[in-house]
Amino acid sequence: MWDCVRVNLSAATDTVWAALRWLTLALVEWTLAVVYGVLMLGKLVWAWSRGALHPPFVRVVPPQCLHDPLLGRHKFIKLQNMKLHYVEAGSPFNPLLVMIHGAPDFWFTWRRQIPALSHDYWVVAVDMRGCGDSDTPRLRTQYTTALLADDVAHLIRLLGQTSAHLMCAGVGGQVGWHMCYHYPQLVSKMVLIHCPHPYVIRHMVNTLWMNYYKSWYLWFVRLPFLPEMAAQVNDVGLVDRLFSSLVKNKTITEEELEAYKFTFSRREDWTGPLHHLRQLDLRRPREDEPSPDVITKPILLIMGDSDHLLPIDTAYRSAEYVERITIKPIPGGVYLSHLSHASQVNQMVGEFLREMPWRPLSPLETPQSSSLVGRVMGASLAAVTSTVSKTSGALDMTKSLPGGFMNMAQASFKVAESKLGLENLY
Repeated sequence: MWDCVRVNLSAATDTVWAALRWLTLALVEWTLAVVYGVLMLGKLVWAWSRGALHPPFVRVVPPQCLHDPLLGRHKFIKLQNMKLHYVEAGSPFNPLLVMIHGAPDFWFTWRRQIPALSHDYWVVAVDMRGCGDSDTPRLRTQYTTALLADDVAHLIRLLGQTSAHLMCAGVGGQVGWHMCYHYPQLVSKMVLIHCPHPYVIRHMVNTLWMNYYKSWYLWFVRLPFLPEMAAQVNDVGLVDRLFSSLVKNKTITEEELEAYKFTFSRREDWTGPLHHLRQLDLRRPREDEPSPDVITKPILLIMGDSDHLLPIDTAYRSAEYVERITIKPIPGGVYLSHLSHASQVNQMVGEFLREMPWRPLSPLETPQSSSLVGRVMGASLAAVTSTVSKTSGALDMTKSLPGGFMNMAQASFKVAESKLGLENLY
């Protein structure tokens, strides 16, 4: 009897402590949101008092680049209670490649990839719910990762396909990871642009207090109304800040910048994109929370090495949860590497999608064995592919040396790569 009482008391104590931890974390999150909100509001009031705030210009006619025929055909598809807009290019007889953008963004972010990949694939660049010309639900709860993944799953099926390649950028990668876990039969391969594993991101954000400061905007956007207002000031000034580095180095044109300002010119245009950020799960993993299963789908993770919030280390830690992974660092790249390093990214993606997959897992392999093998192979192959990439880069730097040495080095490296079978690993 007393043993039963002790067990019940222990269970009740654990429940109380778990509830206290949850309340503490929730309090920390909202405290951060309020603090950042007060600071931003003070900044806006100070700027307004000095006459430095200007409303957005009225934009009626979309820039020509939004209707460039080289980027594909604009279409709509009706889901259960949702209408999605997408741009398709290429032949429907080719393998389907679904492109999932991040936030704040829309289908136009793939303008450098659509022409390059539409020769070999049926490219469908979708506007996720709340973005671009797709329907915009008003409630934050209508933007969970599960609902966004459901939209993509329905899209693939309504297009008459049984599976598709996925290409995801930014927070769109959360949808891709969810698809691999909950709709594995619909995913052939997945390409991620600066999208580490969600479990790794949660660990990283909650490791150091400095990371709370670095990710301040993810807490600020959790406030109602104020983030939408802040995004609008100074003629949609948030767009200028997001693309300032790309404008400075001439990576995007003024017309392309206008395309973003036209798409996000109204305050309600920011509701969906900000809800995408508001629903991100940034909670610290619980001590009793099981580790994620190992994904067996082939994955290419292209990661910029100059992001202060998501360092390159998060990519290699993501390999622990993927059995078949290739990690490609982009020197000097950040979360917009598919724009700043478009030709390099297109080449990586093309080579990855053309590669023959490994054999499927045998039915005799248990989840436990595949998990252990996957964790070891994933981390090992990530290190190998990184070494190969860095070695190739080092050889490229020797092009200024005499041709004989360069040719000999390149030939030796190719022979070693072929002998070790590194050219087709992922």
